[in-house]
Amino acid sequence: MKFLCKCGYSIHDTTDSLSYKGTLIADQDMNEFWDIIDKAEQPHDKKTDIFLELEKLMQRNVYQCHSCGRVFIEDQANKYKLVMFTPCTDGTPEPDVSRKFFNSSHMENWKGYLHADWRDEKPEWCEHHGEIYPILNINIENTEFDDYEAFEKRFYELFEHLKGLDLITDASLTINGKRVFEWKHGKEK
Repeated sequence: MKFLCKCGYSIHDTTDSLSYKGTLIADQDMNEFWDIIDKAEQPHDKKTDIFLELEKLMQRNVYQCHSCGRVFIEDQANKYKLVMFTPCTDGTPEPDVSRKFFNSSHMENWKGYLHADWRDEKPEWCEHHGEIYPILNINIENTEFDDYEAFEKRFYELFEHLKGLDLITDASLTINGKRVFEWKHGKEK
């Protein structure tokens, strides 16, 4: 999913662990949620069924615009419709609203991912040959490249820096569709 906020900021839902996305569980569903958890803790052979029951309760996605703080909630009756809420006090838009409602409870210390992708032939849908995708709760700049050497250098600098700060759990570098570097929990492949 990709949509524009009223302020013009583009919101993407194209990967996991997004810092601006959450999932709602209605308060009316909490007893059912805990019943399912209790069922999962008992001996059983239907793990998939239990997972599907939980997933069904948590199907409403919520997004927050990084730019203005507006919140978008999927309509319960129509998952393809988003309802927008503007942060305000007494009807006046609130300029200093938190933009981190959906961050992990670990906030900036949440361990995320670092992935990078380079294409010699730039696809029609992409503005640059190379992009670095830091999925983190901290802001990383300089992530789009048209020069391969600068792209590769930036990826490895970020990788070493974030690994040293213990802020990533895995990283990968893909060149023209081929994975050339992969790291997971301290193991290089």
